Amino acid sequence: MRTVLKKILTAMRGGVNELGEAVVDGQGNRILEQELRDSEHELKQAKQELASLMAEAASLARQIRTEQDSATKREDDARKAIAAGQEDLAREVAERIVGHERRASELTQTRELLQQRIVGLKDRVQKAEKQLADYRRELQVVKTNERVLRTTAQIDTNINSQQSSLSTAKETLERIRERQAREEDRQTASATLEKELTGADLDEKLKAAGIDGEQDAVNDVLARLKGGNANP
Repeated sequence: MRTVLKKILTAMRGGVNELGEAVVDGQGNRILEQELRDSEHELKQAKQELASLMAEAASLARQIRTEQDSATKREDDARKAIAAGQEDLAREVAERIVGHERRASELTQTRELLQQRIVGLKDRVQKAEKQLADYRRELQVVKTNERVLRTTAQIDTNINSQQSSLSTAKETLERIRERQAREEDRQTASATLEKELTGADLDEKLKAAGIDGEQDAVNDVLARLKGGNANP
């Protein structure tokens, strides 16, 4: 019993998979278009994030310059303090210089790491844009092929339908000709019967044999008239 149930469940899973594959195959173009739209949206977000990182890198560069400028200015102050014999003041200024240089160094390291990420992200974005453009072109090719296939199938259907119509037309024409032939035979038979009943067919046969009773009667009348004229 368990084996039977297991087979039934397996068959059901197989049916679901087949149904899912059929849906995917039937809606392939629509699914691909939606996937490309999703990719475009994700790519747009990636560009926005990349722009934010580039802005952060620019901000870090300004902070580094500020710390470096401050350190340079403090160095001038320290030299003046040393020249004035203010050793303690010069030391205090030197401590400030160390702070500026340390912050500039830390910011520089952070910016260098950020720049590496930016370079990597730029490369990935460029590749994604190229791949997306390639897929867009492929989608157009696929859609064109799909239209060609549908048109070809429609043409085949029309041709098959036309062949069926022509075959039916041929049968109809043959039936018309057969009906006309039967009508001609009927009319011929009717005319033949009419001649037989009226004796017209016999007259035609005699005339065909050179025996024309009507013509003989005419000839007899002419002969009689000619004979009468000869005896006044």
